[in-house]
Amino acid sequence: MKQTGKVNEFTESLLKEIVLRSNDFKNKGLTVNTVYFGGGTPSLIDIPSLKAVLSALFENYPISPTGVKEQTIELNPDDITPQYLHGLRECGFNRLSIGIQSFNDRHLKWMNRRHNARTALNAFEMAREAGFANISIDLIFGFEMLTTQEWTDNLQKAISLSPEHISAYQMSIERGTTLYKNYTKGSYLQPCDESSAKQYEMLGQELAKGGYIQYEVSSFCKPGQFSQHNSSYWNFTPYFGFGPSAHSFDGTFRHRNFSSLAKYIKTMKAGESFGTSHKQSAKEKFNEYIMLSLRRADGIDKLFLESNFSNFITSQFQSELNRLIEGGYLLEESGKIRIPPEHLFVSDGIIRDLFA
Repeated sequence: MKQTGKVNEFTESLLKEIVLRSNDFKNKGLTVNTVYFGGGTPSLIDIPSLKAVLSALFENYPISPTGVKEQTIELNPDDITPQYLHGLRECGFNRLSIGIQSFNDRHLKWMNRRHNARTALNAFEMAREAGFANISIDLIFGFEMLTTQEWTDNLQKAISLSPEHISAYQMSIERGTTLYKNYTKGSYLQPCDESSAKQYEMLGQELAKGGYIQYEVSSFCKPGQFSQHNSSYWNFTPYFGFGPSAHSFDGTFRHRNFSSLAKYIKTMKAGESFGTSHKQSAKEKFNEYIMLSLRRADGIDKLFLESNFSNFITSQFQSELNRLIEGGYLLEESGKIRIPPEHLFVSDGIIRDLFA
């Protein structure tokens, strides 16, 4: 694989940021438990550059006494070759996240994906042959052309591959994208909520029959195969993110790098600030705990809530909580408060009702 000049510039900036921020990490007394290469297209980076990035991490950041338990990289199916997979194994990657999105060529073409269904299947098979025993795949639902039968076919194909993890997301309309422009022009019609909700219900039912456990709104896994890295985001474990748009959380402050690749590279070269930091208020921490907890199957831990956020358990909060429990939108049992599976699709609305 031959990298472009822009990819090389990005890699150089990334290496510089990793070294620059290492003291902040050490001063917090943190250690590295998991590593995740994601966002954008990390599979455009060649193996020597990946090795350089990992070397910079492991040389400048203290590793957990138990070692790095999970080392994941996101891949596009069309970037996968036996040689690249072999290189990833040499780098120490033990988990892959493959952006398949659909096993339907018509859908993939409409999504402007470079791969087709056959490429996706071949990529998965190559990953297995290369010895990867922990693979996650991504699927998309809730878009205009997706029929019930096509969604069923996608789910059945995914289950037949038997990946350890499946993430499924509803198609979103992001400002500035081609889909957003088509939507504003009226050439793309967003499916009704009832249609998307039905597809989400099918997702849970079919994957459950296939032996998958839902542990978060969009995440399903075989027993014991949840994403250790992603789970850290949901339980307030501190983490450091590097590169454009990367987020970090040190337990008190949240930091976000500039989203523009050009601006990120420019500021890193100049040694200037490459992002913004924000200290969370007590209210923000409370709202975030409610949001992150109710997105997970485990739900809110009542004892933790009462011990850490007693100031926000007001009569209004208790009234909203009781209303949602009485309406069946929340379940309270064994010291936990969670959203039942049949209402996870509307979890955002339920969560907002409990915000301070």
